[in-house]
Amino acid sequence: MSSGTRSIFGRAVLRAVRGVAVTAAVLTAGVFLISNFQTSEPAGSSDADDAPKAVAQSSSPGSEAAVVKLDSGGQEKGGIETAAPKEIAYQGQTRAYGSILPLDRLTSLYNASLAASAQLKSAQVKLSASRTANERAQNLLKVFPTAVAQAESAEGAYKIDAAAFEAVQAEGEAVRNTAIQEWGPILGQAIVARSPLAEGLVLRKSALIQLSLPPSATIAAPARISVTLGGGSTAEADFVSEAARTDPKIPNVSYLYKIPMAPGVLAGMSVLAYLPNGAAKPGVGIPPSAVIWQAGKAWIYVRAGSDRFERRAIGEEAAPTADGGYVLPATSLQHDKLIVVAGAQTLLSEESKSQIPSDEDSN
Repeated sequence: MSSGTRSIFGRAVLRAVRGVAVTAAVLTAGVFLISNFQTSEPAGSSDADDAPKAVAQSSSPGSEAAVVKLDSGGQEKGGIETAAPKEIAYQGQTRAYGSILPLDRLTSLYNASLAASAQLKSAQVKLSASRTANERAQNLLKVFPTAVAQAESAEGAYKIDAAAFEAVQAEGEAVRNTAIQEWGPILGQAIVARSPLAEGLVLRKSALIQLSLPPSATIAAPARISVTLGGGSTAEADFVSEAARTDPKIPNVSYLYKIPMAPGVLAGMSVLAYLPNGAAKPGVGIPPSAVIWQAGKAWIYVRAGSDRFERRAIGEEAAPTADGGYVLPATSLQHDKLIVVAGAQTLLSEESKSQIPSDEDSN
């Protein structure tokens, strides 16, 4: 090998050695940086650990039990307030279903009765006039025997008006009979008499609901009850009468109640009511501010510790109140338990947020 060839070969080897050394140095620095990044703590992490946390222990958002942990700082920030439920009489309830009735037919009968009444007054006036005219003609015939034609004409007019009066009277009676058959004697008579009850329904000052008792249930209709409409609003309902017909879907006794007309109260809307059943028992009142709705059910939060709150379902035995609260049997809630009366929605929000998986959990 010549000297020139050996020189070129030496320089090539030297360059290769230098390249390997540089690559090794870069790899060593990269490993060092990655190691430091993984073991280092992100800035501000200690502050995040000190922030209030909510921890929910629940199998699902609609489960029967869920516990939320929230420290005193979080409670103060969320406006959490607790109080002992007030003692109140609890009345056993029977659930009754119904709907707001359409009043087209009732209005038609009301108008028919109004028209029949006006026609009856007109026929009565004509009959009274023709009766007087006939009496004069008959008296005149006694004095002037030649006034036969006039007397016969007056008598004929009187008989025609009497027949017309009877026809109008029969039409009014037919309207009354139909109203009683369709709406029962109390409401039917109210329609015919155009009483304030019937007038309020026709002028949409009131709405009429029909409630059906569950099969085999026998409960007297209370004079006033609280009903829950399909939209979730509540109203005070006053008893009208027993319904003339039952609901085919619930074949049992049905009652008619009237409620004040309000926006959103529409014919066909479903109605739920709880009718008193049995003797009154000790109970506790749940204010509307304590009630939250989740998964189509009503819930409350009960304090289970200094920083723990348990979400409990309001059972079917609970009796709703007109203001949106409930009355529970005293046995369903221990007397020393405190319920959340302010900030319940905040606890529900914290519970929902705590159930969202974090990035670490997803990884």
